[in-house]
Amino acid sequence: MSIPQRFSLVTLGVHDVEAATAFYHRLGWTPARSSQVGEVTFFATPGGVIALWETAELAKDAAVQTMHANAPAFRAVALAINLASREEVDDAIGDWVVAGGQISKAAAETEWGGYSAYVADPDGNLWELAHNPGWPLDERGLPQVV
Repeated sequence: MSIPQRFSLVTLGVHDVEAATAFYHRLGWTPARSSQVGEVTFFATPGGVIALWETAELAKDAAVQTMHANAPAFRAVALAINLASREEVDDAIGDWVVAGGQISKAAAETEWGGYSAYVADPDGNLWELAHNPGWPLDERGLPQVV
């Protein structure tokens, strides 16, 4: 097979695109100029694009059913932001909560030698905020997995 080992776009299903965009904006994220707030918002990152789109529209596009506008609390998927230190993890958690998100799992040392917490955006999309001393970050802030 010849499918490239990468992802280009992650779309998060949200109840209200405008409200979700405001949340990520409070985190300091800047939407791409091509975004049309209200319909879909795109955030360019060093590793791919994050899109915010209404859950019902995302389900319709994927030809799957959803029982309500908000997806279930646990979707068996979490995105992650790796940070350079435990202190950066703690600071990011604080900023996440101030912006309107919630802590799903408090920060703690991990069995793999790192430090990690789980947070959720207002729509329940999970993010791990982590420091992994075995994965140094490159100049773009992306972990170097060996």
